[in-house]
Formats: sequence, structure tokens, C-alpha cells
Amino acid sequence: MSDFRKRKARTYLNLIDYDKDGYISEEDFGGLARRFAEAYDASEERKENLIKTFVIVWKVFMKSADIENERRLSVEILAESMKQQRYDPGFIIAVNNAFRGLYEMMDINQDGYLQPEEHRLLFERLGVPDGSFDHKLAFEGIDANGDGKISIEELIASALEFFFSEDENSPKKFVYGQLTD
Repeated sequence: MSDFRKRKARTYLNLIDYDKDGYISEEDFGGLARRFAEAYDASEERKENLIKTFVIVWKVFMKSADIENERRLSVEILAESMKQQRYDPGFIIAVNNAFRGLYEMMDINQDGYLQPEEHRLLFERLGVPDGSFDHKLAFEGIDANGDGKISIEELIASALEFFFSEDENSPKKFVYGQLTD
């Protein structure tokens, strides 16, 4: 497995690891969804839907993880699971649904697009310290058509490329922030 894939897995794990134990679990996905819903002042119904959607993503990760009786993923197992998901339509659907639910909350002005400030707020609400990575670089990497705003299609395509691509020069590698060594 490439070092690049492990770095992407570590970056993703660090964001999703809600309880900061060095692994991701179903509870981490649920906690993250709860944190998003609360940060964006979502209704109870939207909150529950987001939690369910995030847990489905967790279950799809677990489906391809080669682990016995383990209910959590390490960086190495997550990296392998990410690689295995490439041709799983269930994973693509789960990611699509999770990002659509999240996008509705992130689009604060409800114009159908994420503006740079709305994108920056996502990382703030994830607990990523301001200044720890270049938001402008991440935003521009996701904004495929360069129009200064991110559509839901651009966000989903970028997230999927993050999971699947081995292109170290792709700006999509910053979807979840600066890669962790």
C-alpha cells in the first residue's frame, strides 16, 4: 500500500475520530454527524437522518475491512478499505447521500452552492484549527470549474477522488484538509 494512501487515510481518520482514540468506529461516525447537526442548528429530524446516513457509510467501510470481531478501523485497515470501495456502488451511494445531507446544512445562505466562508466554517466545526491548512487551496481544488463556489456535484466528485485516486498532484487530496504525515 502506498504511503500516499496511508496519509489520506490518516487525515480522514483524524477528522472522523470523534473520541480521539486513534481509531474510527460507528460511534465516531454518529458523534461526528451529531456534532455537525448541532453546529448547524439542524432540526431533530435532519439530525437523525444525518446520523443514520453517516452510520451507513461506516457499515460500508466495515463491509470491506478484513478484520475479525473488531468494531473499529486503524489507519492501515481504513486505507485498505478505501482502496476496496472503488467499485462498490453501495459505497458511492452512501458517500453521495452523506454529503448531500451535510451540504444542505453547510449551505447557510441556501443559494445551492458553498461559498469560501461556508467551506471554511465546515473545518472550523470539525475542530480543525484555523491556519492549520490552506482553506483557499482546498476550496480551489474542489471548485472544478473555477467559478468561485462549490456545487454538490463538485464536492461529491472531490470526496470520491480523495478516497480512490493515487494522484499525489491532485488538488482533491485536500478535501479533508492538509494531509497528515
